[in-house]
Amino acid sequence: MVSRGSLEDRLKDIERELEALKIFRITPQLNKFKRNLMGERSFIKNQLSKLQSTKEQKQIEKEEIILTANRNRSEKMKRTWRYLKAIQKNYPVKLSLRELRTALRKHRQGLVTDVPDVAWRNPSP
Repeated sequence: MVSRGSLEDRLKDIERELEALKIFRITPQLNKFKRNLMGERSFIKNQLSKLQSTKEQKQIEKEEIILTANRNRSEKMKRTWRYLKAIQKNYPVKLSLRELRTALRKHRQGLVTDVPDVAWRNPSP
């Protein structure tokens, strides 16, 4: 684990280097070097903020990550079910939604299914 003091020293060094680079002529190499320094600066600032965070803040961040993951998963499942319902509604497929979902998984794996390929490409007629 890197100490807070060494991170702050490195941050000051980077700031000084960026300030010193302003006197040079702008070239692609200079721009690339500046981008690298700015990336390193943001990384160090992130490390400093992690060192300053408390247990409560870490718990809140963890809950936010879980909440976002659940929201993304929910949206994906809603999209999938809407897609399957559109196929079931618009094509003469005599499968339940659960069986259609299994067929979709097989189709994504490249296996043969009872559902025509046209239905998978465009569920709306």
